Amino acid sequence: GIGECNTVLPDNLAKLLSGAPGTFFVPSTESGSIDRDALGRILELSDEADAVALGASLSNNSKTTMLVERLITELQRPVILFDEALTALRTDIRQVTDNPDALVILTMAEVFKLCGQLQIPIQIRQGAGLVNKLEIIQDLKAASRCQYAVYGTEIIIAADTEMVVTPINYRLSMVPTIFYAVLGTFWLQNPTNRRAGLVTGSYVIRESSRHLGQTDRPSTNELAKSLDQVLRKDDF
Repeated sequence: GIGECNTVLPDNLAKLLSGAPGTFFVPSTESGSIDRDALGRILELSDEADAVALGASLSNNSKTTMLVERLITELQRPVILFDEALTALRTDIRQVTDNPDALVILTMAEVFKLCGQLQIPIQIRQGAGLVNKLEIIQDLKAASRCQYAVYGTEIIIAADTEMVVTPINYRLSMVPTIFYAVLGTFWLQNPTNRRAGLVTGSYVIRESSRHLGQTDRPSTNELAKSLDQVLRKDDF
């Protein structure tokens, strides 16, 4: 099952969200992002955690960037990164890509940016479609020690020497949080076989689309219900 999840937020949000379960408030910058002075408190909270996820809504503020860089260096836990966390680490992304206990969840557009940061040449053949994607991700994985999960019209898992492709309903990519939550959870729950965990998570995401309605962008409630139906039907 999925364990308890705690959230760290800047203390300028305390008046709005005070009392929210599993929420901890840490020092914020003048612009309202998490300050580098929050490092000690976050490390203290991480002592009780199985993993730490860094991602959405992180600011490009220099103090927040310094915080993220220090966290990656000092954390003694598996780390899951996505969205703005990759931007915050743009000056030293090797802290992540050289970490065998890190999972990076990203889009193909973010793969291109990451290849640029790592100076990996990109070659695109006209009409090659998915093959182009796989070759680029394969080159990225060869230059890294972390694991990757790339989502879009399919989920591409690159967690060891092999890659696994799972076609999905494209509408799911409109709600990135489903990939962060499901893939991150199954990756964490399978420490001896990270690829198998990610493949299982990809299957769950794919199956959940069978229970969605016909709206262009699935709602959070709709996704939650569809995931619940899949998890109840299959034994994970």
